[in-house]
Amino acid sequence: MGKSVYQSPKYYQLAMTPSRILTFAPLFLCLAVLPHSAAFAKEKNLRLERVVILMRHGIKRPNNDPPLPAGLTDQAWPAWTVPPASLTPHGEQAIARIAEFDRLTYKSLLGPACPPAGAVHIVADTDQRTIRTAEIYAGTAFKGCGLQVEHAGEGHTDARFSPFNADVVSPPLDRKALIDEALPSGGMASIDKAHQSDYALLSEVLNLKSQPGCQADKVCSLTDMPSVLDVSGRDPKVSGALKIASSLSQILMLEYANGFPMNKVGWGKVSEKQITALSALHAEEFRLIARPKAVATYASGALLKDVETALFDPEASPYTLLVGHDGNIAYVGGALALHWQAQGFAADDPPPGGALIFELWRDSAGQEFVRVRFRSPSLDQMRYLTPLESKASVRIPIPLCGKKAECGAAEFRGLIP
Repeated sequence: MGKSVYQSPKYYQLAMTPSRILTFAPLFLCLAVLPHSAAFAKEKNLRLERVVILMRHGIKRPNNDPPLPAGLTDQAWPAWTVPPASLTPHGEQAIARIAEFDRLTYKSLLGPACPPAGAVHIVADTDQRTIRTAEIYAGTAFKGCGLQVEHAGEGHTDARFSPFNADVVSPPLDRKALIDEALPSGGMASIDKAHQSDYALLSEVLNLKSQPGCQADKVCSLTDMPSVLDVSGRDPKVSGALKIASSLSQILMLEYANGFPMNKVGWGKVSEKQITALSALHAEEFRLIARPKAVATYASGALLKDVETALFDPEASPYTLLVGHDGNIAYVGGALALHWQAQGFAADDPPPGGALIFELWRDSAGQEFVRVRFRSPSLDQMRYLTPLESKASVRIPIPLCGKKAECGAAEFRGLIP
């Protein structure tokens, strides 16, 4: 099991970001945040006992170079300063803002100084972006404490975070159950129809009408590429218009969140409002391939067992951070029927740095129960590196507990696959 120790990042000053935002961010954070744990503790004499955070890594460069396959656009993509799929310097600073917020929010549990040995457990998946996210978080929330990040070694496979990796054995997919749950009566054609306006906008962003495929193959719009849900493999996959549109919506979001000038975000053809609306495409893809029970129950199983252990094992750390990917959050969301919406994003779209947070509380009678929150910076807070406010963390219902906002400990454990 690999371990890494946080090293202070080099902070990069973007031209569009006033230096005072970074200089005074901790002060503004203290003024802006009212820690919910302290407020809740006064309610019914509750005591917060455990916190488990399942978080997506921070802002990264798109995974591929070029970000989309050749032939979809002939426009020059913006230049990034890190390799594909890597956490960016701007992303490091955005994670630091998140860590400051969480540290203040859970001060009542963590105390004012370095936590004692074993009080905090941080685990990351094996990609650079997840490991570095965890390192930045550890070094900001627990500055000077020498806290180590646990991971299986960069480039190796951790089945908890990558349940469908080629070297991980997984059960066969229940194709009928997935299709019955995921697809409306009109099939993928009805989904394409519902997103026609999004496809039209993204076709203009890509300038598809000017691409060779328009003349040669009459593919002049994403609407000319019917979407397909493929359930023939171990895990479902989407291709065609929805896949391209989902990927491009993420690319535009990353360009905006990373602070690129607006004339470089989607080649100057999209607004912040449109980027927010387009994130529904990414959520739609996850609704089809990650949230159905036929996928989510297995794919979330190992991480949810980690959540269960961290919440209820007497030997576990009171504060646990698991740093993975948007898919991990979508799998867990599907398995537990959880729904959320971060500011600047569509419903159920997991933003960079967004997290499902599981809290274990005890009341004055000794009864334990679980509350779930979704915590994320807004899209603009990512872009401008401003501190998170109290509304960045929102309690969400647990529908499988009878639509209650909290779940008895035994009842919650019964929900875990």
